[in-house]
Amino acid sequence: MTVTDRVLIFDVDADRSAKLAGAIAALGLLTSECHRPSDAVEALGLERPSLAVVIEDGDPSGSFPGVARAARSREIATVGVIDPGGDPIALADRAREFDAWVARDQAARELPARVAGLLDRPGRDGRAGAVPDLPAIDARFLALVVHDLRTPLNVIGLTIRAIAQTSPDQGPEFEEDLTFLQENAKQIEKMLSQLADYCRLLEGGSQLSTAEFEPRRFLSDFLEDTLSRQGADPSSVRLELGEGSPQEVALDPHRVRLALQHALANALIAAGEAPVRLRSGGRAGRWIVEIVVDKPPPSTVSSLELHAEKFERLAGSAAERRGLDLAIAARVSELFGGSARLEVEPGRKSTVILDWPERLPAAT
Repeated sequence: MTVTDRVLIFDVDADRSAKLAGAIAALGLLTSECHRPSDAVEALGLERPSLAVVIEDGDPSGSFPGVARAARSREIATVGVIDPGGDPIALADRAREFDAWVARDQAARELPARVAGLLDRPGRDGRAGAVPDLPAIDARFLALVVHDLRTPLNVIGLTIRAIAQTSPDQGPEFEEDLTFLQENAKQIEKMLSQLADYCRLLEGGSQLSTAEFEPRRFLSDFLEDTLSRQGADPSSVRLELGEGSPQEVALDPHRVRLALQHALANALIAAGEAPVRLRSGGRAGRWIVEIVVDKPPPSTVSSLELHAEKFERLAGSAAERRGLDLAIAARVSELFGGSARLEVEPGRKSTVILDWPERLPAAT
């Protein structure tokens, strides 16, 4: 625990939160308070507090669990202040949302100890809820993998083509098997292409070339070119200009295109036949691009911060959305000094959000 640690307190009752803030401030910690769910969720993203205290508002199906989930998705440790009630099973379900919890009628006395305990726990590495760093990814090894797998993949592709051109008609089963081989070869090609892009970002991605461009025109040209090359329906993605969308930005256009390409591919797979929206917005010197899938996501998909080193598959499925494609978008965002995240509204939609500065420094 250090004097730079900040604790965010969410409570719809301003008087109660002020008392709890005073008890926590007595530890020498910085505190901030939010009384509306939307303000708390926004503050979790902007302030990146070391820890969040979430006070139950009496309605477990209301704003209280939503703020807790938002904190967890950003890997911010949380303490819940809850009414235990008389049902131990229900209490266990509610307590699972948090790293620690205290009873509401004991909060003034017990909360400071819970906060101090989480902030002082081993392995925090400067912030509550931090996960240990993963081993560094060897860019040279990835380059070798991509290079050496290209040759056998090309041979497989040529063999499939030769079989298709020279074999007599073998009936529907033969055609089905051949299609299966072609689709899997394309899947391997896609994974190698993603690995190559990821490897280039690791090796020389820190050298950025800044150019000024108009977001609206850039996104329009990007969509037209990308959908045309993929042979996709031009109406499958709708471009929207939201509030605060900047008139001009100064970023690395090549890497902007790279991030958008992989984030959009991820969204199109998740969408299936559902519509996708590419939305440009902004606020206070930030360019925010949202790729929205207007389709209820699977229950296994949840909101999370995206990081370059955190992915579960090379080719994530629509039910996971944890493939290398979003890791590439996150890597570009990190190079820009921005962030990337996946926001999920259960039963409604999911959104990849790329939050970038409008302008990079003159020399990067």
